[in-house]
Amino acid sequence: MRRAILGAAMLLGAWLAAAPEADAQAVISVDITKARLSWTWTQGTGGAVTEFRVKCGPSAGTYTSTIVLADPAARSVPVQQVVSGPGNYFCVVIAANQFGESGPSNEVPFAAGNAPAAPSGLQITAQ
Repeated sequence: MRRAILGAAMLLGAWLAAAPEADAQAVISVDITKARLSWTWTQGTGGAVTEFRVKCGPSAGTYTSTIVLADPAARSVPVQQVVSGPGNYFCVVIAANQFGESGPSNEVPFAAGNAPAAPSGLQITAQ
């Protein structure tokens, strides 16, 4: 019996060692004045939604600001409405009604900033 358990543990260990690692989600850089967070939602077996809550923060799983969208038809929000300025953010969306909140959506990491101002004074000089 001990030999069978040890053999199974060795096989399981080999299988675990060969299992692929979870892919880390890529962090993208966005212009804070142009980017939008968007999502999909279907009622499914839960109650009707009355609002969406977009929660963002500086690290994964830590949300320090919440924006409430009282329109149940909302499916996007400008990034500049949900973050305080340039920086790295992690955001989720939650559906809510008078009975409570859903679980969070997938978390989206991004770096928000501003694109540079346009150059000026371009000239050409004849030689």
